[in-house]
Amino acid sequence: MEEEMNFTHEDLSGQFTVKLANGQTLEDFCTQHIAEYNRDRFEALAIRLYVGGETIVTVYAVDKTRQENSSLNGQKIPVKKFKITNVALSDLFSYCAGFNCTLSTGNHAIEDMDVINR
Repeated sequence: MEEEMNFTHEDLSGQFTVKLANGQTLEDFCTQHIAEYNRDRFEALAIRLYVGGETIVTVYAVDKTRQENSSLNGQKIPVKKFKITNVALSDLFSYCAGFNCTLSTGNHAIEDMDVINR
């Protein structure tokens, strides 16, 4: 998947991977923090974390009942967006056993770099 990268000299972008702790899942997080989340109806596909002036966690979940009856062209997956603004970072990180983050200036794709000092 190729993404367009529009950066200023202050911006960094990249990937963030998380190893979840204690056998917990994204579904567990959603059930605990989203009142209207129902595992039988929704399947969480992605999570976004914004930390700045405030902390916002956004979960994107497919609505299984609407997915089955969707008349969309099949190229995109219709999702419901759940926005969570009342979760403390300490609670959020309690779901993490560890994480790995790689950020780049965007001048070159990370996969095009070759580490030479091994």
